[in-house]
Amino acid sequence: MRRVLAIILLYSSFSHSADICHNITTSDQVASCSESKKNLADEYLNKQYSALLSKVNSAYVNDEFLKQEFVKKIKAAQRDWIKFRDSNCQLYSFQIDNKSPAYQTTFNECVAKMSEARGKELAELSGNI
Repeated sequence: MRRVLAIILLYSSFSHSADICHNITTSDQVASCSESKKNLADEYLNKQYSALLSKVNSAYVNDEFLKQEFVKKIKAAQRDWIKFRDSNCQLYSFQIDNKSPAYQTTFNECVAKMSEARGKELAELSGNI
């Protein structure tokens, strides 16, 4: 049931992006669409990250040491992952003039794709606790 609800919420949040991304005719609309996708994917990622931390806090309520160690590892992994994502997306966008709208659009699309995938990984990890 919780997975069905999560899928429905994910679909509804990304459908907002689809509204902005529907019938694109200008480069400004492309840029707005990519920004919207990035923001929605980041929101999804942050929700999954928070849910994972909550799950760990609940599951390890009787062992404070293990809980703190697990939380430290999750936080360190997430910080490292964000650095990787941003570096990877800069690499992905490298051949485009970084002052151009195309650069930002390409960067946003990359961040959106990677953040959505990472959010799914965190949700899976949370489900295994």
